[in-house]
Amino acid sequence: MSENQEKLVLVDGEIMPEAEAYIDVADRGHNFGDGVFELVPVYNGRCFALLPHMNNLFDSVIAMKIPGVYMIEELVEFHESLLQATGLKECEVYTQITRGSAPYGLPYPEQSIPHLTMFAVPVDRQLLAAKRAKGVNVITEKDERWARCDVNTLNRLPEVLAKQKAVISNAFDALFVRDGKITESTEASFFIYKDGILWTHPENNFIHKNITRRLLKERLAPDMDVQIIERAFDKDFALKADEAFLCGPRCEFMPVTKIDRSFVAGGKPGELAQKLQAAYEAFVGKECPAE
Repeated sequence: MSENQEKLVLVDGEIMPEAEAYIDVADRGHNFGDGVFELVPVYNGRCFALLPHMNNLFDSVIAMKIPGVYMIEELVEFHESLLQATGLKECEVYTQITRGSAPYGLPYPEQSIPHLTMFAVPVDRQLLAAKRAKGVNVITEKDERWARCDVNTLNRLPEVLAKQKAVISNAFDALFVRDGKITESTEASFFIYKDGILWTHPENNFIHKNITRRLLKERLAPDMDVQIIERAFDKDFALKADEAFLCGPRCEFMPVTKIDRSFVAGGKPGELAQKLQAAYEAFVGKECPAE
């Protein structure tokens, strides 16, 4: 998509110019955040791990008791049609499903027609690579999110405020801390490498489901013969690590060299994060080959 080309979006299965799309003021996603979302990375014009991401989306739909209207196969077709229409090769596709429109009030109607919106966001992966080469700094923020972070709801105000604080602090992201333990960042899982073992917060209701994390656990780490321990730890433990990194569909594997005002491993990116990034790129290259 060129700079002058009109931005296209998909609304309830129909692709249209963004200027023609609208949100009903009675939509419950608009009024209450009553909806769910999923983000799919795109490489070479191809969606990466699309089915696992769509399964994540449907898990959230089921958890929120939103009526099912679309099949996974239809959503796959929508992704492909939207990418073809926009012509974007390096981007992310954001999908959002709300419960739909209803008379104002907290209780929701048993019968409603969900509202689907999708759009593609260009990604500058060269900029991410430049940050990866140097490593990034993060800040810590009290985790005041609700206790069902495993459901991708539209209620993301704590993430919004934490990310904005990170931006103002000239940091890449913010790490949430609940009861003294690091859970995750606003958009990625957090790992440390210490004494030959990867440590991360347990996969439970206090962190988002993360397909990149799943790939690390099921494929990349076993291939490198690296053990993963899922156990909560505090900032002091993280600062004593041999290296630290973020892991997610937006940042991929991003070395963390500083937490608040303290350096991790002398402030230099670690070798394992670099190896994992290379292995990830190889994996992506097989699933999303260039034409």
